[in-house]
Amino acid sequence: MRLTAGLITAAAMVLTLTPLAQADSIQLSVSSSFTASFDSPNDNFWGEYSTVKGLFDRPSLGPGYYPRASTTFSNISVFVPSGDFVTSATIHILLPTTTVHGTGVVVVKQALPPPDWNAPQIAPTFGINGWSDVHVDLDEESGILLPIINGDEVSTGNLNLYFDVMGFISDTVNTPGVNWDGYIGGSGSIVSPYTVQLDVTYSPVPEPSSIALLGTGLVGLAGFARRKFLS
Repeated sequence: MRLTAGLITAAAMVLTLTPLAQADSIQLSVSSSFTASFDSPNDNFWGEYSTVKGLFDRPSLGPGYYPRASTTFSNISVFVPSGDFVTSATIHILLPTTTVHGTGVVVVKQALPPPDWNAPQIAPTFGINGWSDVHVDLDEESGILLPIINGDEVSTGNLNLYFDVMGFISDTVNTPGVNWDGYIGGSGSIVSPYTVQLDVTYSPVPEPSSIALLGTGLVGLAGFARRKFLS
């Protein structure tokens, strides 16, 4: 029983003295922007205007037609401490979570049968300083963004990013028109911010001294057990 108790005590001392590797992380964020120009593509996305009803639906950009913008983001890198190794690395593209505002122009596209066939048809006119309200999403054509790990350097590489733009184009009415129903289209542009975020987690490489310490402890155990046995 004295031999067993001695072994347990010595082993506990060795494990307590062995250092543990601690993980750490680095995060690098770089902000930039891109410009997107767009228009309502066809009658599925044109707005409607009616002089009789006073109806004004805005031209839209929606499912089935996503105007796209693209940009190239230049490489960024981080370095982990020398001798440490990378345990994980990810790239995130952060986009506005609220509406992005830009410029816009609304124009008459196509007349519909008028309320009164016997009366003149006068189309409405719109201002030249309209606006657009859109949401921006990362398009799947951007692909899976994988960091490049080269020794103690982690980088994004040059990224070809594609974005979808969805929303509405608006403008003021200069003259309401007379006896006119029809479609209105529009065009516009926005400048949207975005951020490329590189997250890296790394850990120290276990030092040989930890193994050496464990070996010394085992030798000590043998000597300790021998002394107890002979006494």
